[in-house]
Amino acid sequence: MNGSSLISRVATGAVALWKLAARLRASLYRNGLLSRRRLRAKVISIGNIAWGGTGKTPFTIWLARRLEQSGVRVSILTRGYRRTSRQRIQIIRPMTSPADASGSGDEVQLFLRQLGVLQVPIGVSASRYEAGSLLEREYPVQVHLLDDGYQHLALHRDLDIVLLDAENPWGRHGAVQSFLRESPTALARADAVLLTRCELLPPPGSRDSVRALEAKVRQINPAAEFFTASTRLVAFRDAGTGALVPLEKFRALRPFAFCGLGNPRAFFRSLDHFGIALAGQKVFLDHHRYTESEVSELGSLAKTAGAACLLTTEKDLVNLSRGSLPGLPLYWAEIDLSVTEENRLLAWISERLGVPAAAAVSRVTTMQGKQPRAHAVSEAEAGR
Repeated sequence: MNGSSLISRVATGAVALWKLAARLRASLYRNGLLSRRRLRAKVISIGNIAWGGTGKTPFTIWLARRLEQSGVRVSILTRGYRRTSRQRIQIIRPMTSPADASGSGDEVQLFLRQLGVLQVPIGVSASRYEAGSLLEREYPVQVHLLDDGYQHLALHRDLDIVLLDAENPWGRHGAVQSFLRESPTALARADAVLLTRCELLPPPGSRDSVRALEAKVRQINPAAEFFTASTRLVAFRDAGTGALVPLEKFRALRPFAFCGLGNPRAFFRSLDHFGIALAGQKVFLDHHRYTESEVSELGSLAKTAGAACLLTTEKDLVNLSRGSLPGLPLYWAEIDLSVTEENRLLAWISERLGVPAAAAVSRVTTMQGKQPRAHAVSEAEAGR
């Protein structure tokens, strides 16, 4: 047995043990041997069975915007993964500057950047119950969005929405075929399953088409609602000035792309899907915080590859050392989430929770919730 085969077997065994422990834990909660705490407001859990990279943060932002714009008072509850703040519970007020919440984790900064002027407070704590209780004392919250909440079983939820990444639904990771937090059978607890990144799927009739994946989900949970979503590249933003470069003009550049995501392959595939030819690419671990030396190295790698600029994601942008920019222009990809049957999804949430129905809104309307961006730039400026 060679070394790689041994590592694969050990990893597969460790994942199997983890899944077994997760199943036993879920059983203890289901049978009342472990108790759940309940907040006054309704709770929608947004989670997954993978280790990350399914689009939970964009969907949480999407749903917060839709509900808030329909008149529902929303909060977001999050653990604040890899936050540096030592506060046990943080309450982030609406319209807080992302820079002022830099110690709260990259997801919180993305929530603040994207939700902008919307009145959505954020509670950050390992105990989402305590954070939610504090929010309910200060704000008239009607619905809490429990970010990454599928395994946070200590808090009662009224709806469980589970996201599956269409690009890698069952957690394939190298030689490990199912690198998941929980077994796919855990989808039986879900009230709804949302299949994300469907733009990367092959056409109908193939083994991994939307219809084929839906059939697998329904074998596990016939009662769950099933929805699909796609990610669209909208434009690219200059990290230094905020200036916009439309997709069509950015195609003329040869960027060097880098990211630290749960599913980096999906980012690169998405760029290829939208016609962005890369001079090179580099992957870091999920939630990676970039040092100044790493940023400098990325600039050197890009120049060696003949790239006109560097390209990353908004999540990676907030993890760059403040003020550190490479020698080349740096851009981040602005994306837009599109839920195929969003009116049906929003009506289902309204009916299940007894809250006002959120109407589908246009891209122009949703952008009003974001912080203002700078002017557009010409193609010449983009490749400066």
